[in-house]
Amino acid sequence: MMGLRERQKANRRERILEVAKARFQTDGYAPTTIELIAKDADVSTVTVYNYFDSKAGLLLALVSESDQLLIRQLKTMIAQKPTDLIDAVATFGQILRRHAMRYLAKSTWREVLSASIQEGSSDFGRTYLELDRVLVDLMRSMIVDFQARRLVPETVDSDALADCLFSLQNIRFFQFIADDNRDDEDIDSRLRSDLKALQGLFSTPAH
Repeated sequence: MMGLRERQKANRRERILEVAKARFQTDGYAPTTIELIAKDADVSTVTVYNYFDSKAGLLLALVSESDQLLIRQLKTMIAQKPTDLIDAVATFGQILRRHAMRYLAKSTWREVLSASIQEGSSDFGRTYLELDRVLVDLMRSMIVDFQARRLVPETVDSDALADCLFSLQNIRFFQFIADDNRDDEDIDSRLRSDLKALQGLFSTPAH
């Protein structure tokens, strides 16, 4: 059972994250400072640094929190045992995009993606890649289930296919985030066209 001190620390951390999320959404990532976040959260700047180390650390914590919610949604979808792999992968991408938009604005996600590239060898970059690996593993588990139901040939390398399909939907996600004029329907249509072009490589031949 969590003691009073631990609860106070958890509540303080959550309050800082809520303030940072609101500031990033309304003011943008670059103009938002640790000092502003600390003031809004009614804590000292030292406290914010103690919890998150840096503004990038705050951003990563928000992404990690977002991913935990996303993972639950994806597991629910996979547990429903879809019967068409193209539709399942497209739905996977759609869940990811829609969740991303409910959680952070496109402008903030652009900062996330930029930081993941610029700080690839830092804790931020490594942690972000680890979050992606969890999503790839979910994709792999979905493919393995398709194989178990003989909807995808057992000879297909599930690891390689999962990496390929996740990377494909990730490219479309980047395009979605990069362009404010691209909506979910447009990206869904493009991803489904991509998948149909590859369908023959991983489908079980009809008898």
